[in-house]
Amino acid sequence: MKKKIIVIGIIIIISIILAKVFVFYDKYKMPKGAEINISNEDIDVYDETNLYDLIKSNNVEILTEDTKLDYMTVGEHTITIEYKYKLKKYVYEIKYNVVDNVKPIFINAQSTKTLYVNEGNEESLTKKVSYADNYDKKLDFKIEGNVNFNEIGTYKIKYVITDSSGNKATKDTVVNVKEKPKKEDTENEDEEEEEDDDFINIEEQISNYKTNDTMIGIDISKWQGEVDFEKVKNAGVEFVILRMGVMKNKDTPIAIDNTFKNNYQKAKEVGLKVGIYVYSESNTTKSAVENAEFVIETLNGDKLDFPVCFDWECWANFNELEINLYELNEMYDAFSNRLKDAGYDTMLYASENYLNNTWLTLKDYTIWVAKYSTKTPVVNDKEYILWQNSDKGRVDGIEGDVDLDIYYKNKK
Repeated sequence: MKKKIIVIGIIIIISIILAKVFVFYDKYKMPKGAEINISNEDIDVYDETNLYDLIKSNNVEILTEDTKLDYMTVGEHTITIEYKYKLKKYVYEIKYNVVDNVKPIFINAQSTKTLYVNEGNEESLTKKVSYADNYDKKLDFKIEGNVNFNEIGTYKIKYVITDSSGNKATKDTVVNVKEKPKKEDTENEDEEEEEDDDFINIEEQISNYKTNDTMIGIDISKWQGEVDFEKVKNAGVEFVILRMGVMKNKDTPIAIDNTFKNNYQKAKEVGLKVGIYVYSESNTTKSAVENAEFVIETLNGDKLDFPVCFDWECWANFNELEINLYELNEMYDAFSNRLKDAGYDTMLYASENYLNNTWLTLKDYTIWVAKYSTKTPVVNDKEYILWQNSDKGRVDGIEGDVDLDIYYKNKK
């Protein structure tokens, strides 16, 4: 009996060994024809790629289901697949490489910088310099060249930013070290600047931009103080975009603009079309969704005449937020998707410059563009539904400056 058990055990062991030999081959023991051909091309980071995109063979049956690869992490990756050739199964490890070939960008970096003799320092050179990358959250930043802060003169320096993949961007800057002007000279310059301000009366705005296909409006916040909406409407304003909430920094929850509820009620009472925006300094998708939840809760089911706007303008301190440009798009998508689930359309607000040069993609976004000019904005061949063309509008019923906007009825 014992011998029989031993024999059976030996047979089982031999069977397992034979199964491994004849059923599961590694790539070094595969017979001719069972090899699998794999693409050796690198994958660009964030370029959505599936497993089957890598497999070039057509003489084998892939048993592993198609799946998304890890295309969001730079570096070498491995995925194990199983396939069949002539009734036998094989296991194979596929290696693929995800790369980042995109240069970082300077968001803000002056071509010329003026410092006063004996008052400048190294920190002065980095003031108002901001930059970003599609992938890296932190970049190597350095300054090439020297400046003598104690001697009047003109100095050339170069800003250099480098990401973890070795992609590099540079910016040449001229630093002028000057004698500090006298107080009276500064006052005269201020007076000249005030005289150069270009105010636009609402009558002029209507004359220049009102057509059968447009509406003329404004956008306001607490900075406009108490607004007489009856006078605003009688002046020719057709709509108003109200600031609903403010997220002052990444660590502070969004809070309601203290004029919103009154403005919302009064604007509707006089028959103006109404939209809302939130000013956000979010740096995570989680807080962007919280911004959206705030909007949903505050509106409490009320319908709007315009999409809900996401206003994100943290370009000056982008370096400190520890996000990349890809995540910026993810934040807007998270904000937008949550609101769309609640029945609200959304739009993105930004200047022409940032829309064209800083947002990685505008996908199918609805756009509200800012450009303070008489020249029509151009946004990467995309249409926009709103153009904020001035922040120095004058409208009866509002004290001081107000933003002026043009809505294009037939654009999406």
